[in-house]
Amino acid sequence: MFSFLPPRLYYLLPLIGGTAWFLTHLILLSYWLGEGRPVYPSQLNPYVPFISDIGAYRLKPLFIVGGTTTAVAYAGTIFAANRIRYHPSGYGIKDPEWKKVLAIIALIAGLVACVGCICLTVFDTRHYSEIHRPMLKTTFVGIAISACCTEAVYIDQMRPSTDFRQLRM
Repeated sequence: MFSFLPPRLYYLLPLIGGTAWFLTHLILLSYWLGEGRPVYPSQLNPYVPFISDIGAYRLKPLFIVGGTTTAVAYAGTIFAANRIRYHPSGYGIKDPEWKKVLAIIALIAGLVACVGCICLTVFDTRHYSEIHRPMLKTTFVGIAISACCTEAVYIDQMRPSTDFRQLRM
């Protein structure tokens, strides 16, 4: 799956995604403050714009690259976590079928969130406000479903009767 990235480096995926997300927002907000807090035509709140408003006007390439990097790293993190959990070269855990189904749902929802986030950056609030808002909802719903399914898979490890006490933190 991630043959270009050895499993010992999987921790870099969420680090890259979080850093890209943070830096993108920091640069966009700094730009907005540096410009004197302009009010954009697509801005709903007259005092503070959405990041999408700032990204739609002058810094769209940065917005697209930052959003895409974050989205791909998020999806990669979900794939890496499941690969480590189920692949024989990782933990090789033999979970019940319901956990495997939830893991697959988490993967699919993560991919939906990834595509939604990429589309969210491409279809900005300035030119595509009718598409932008559904993509925002798609991204958040995908992330929520992915997080809930992943949590349901891992919550069983926290029970005292688990066979995987060594995996606890």
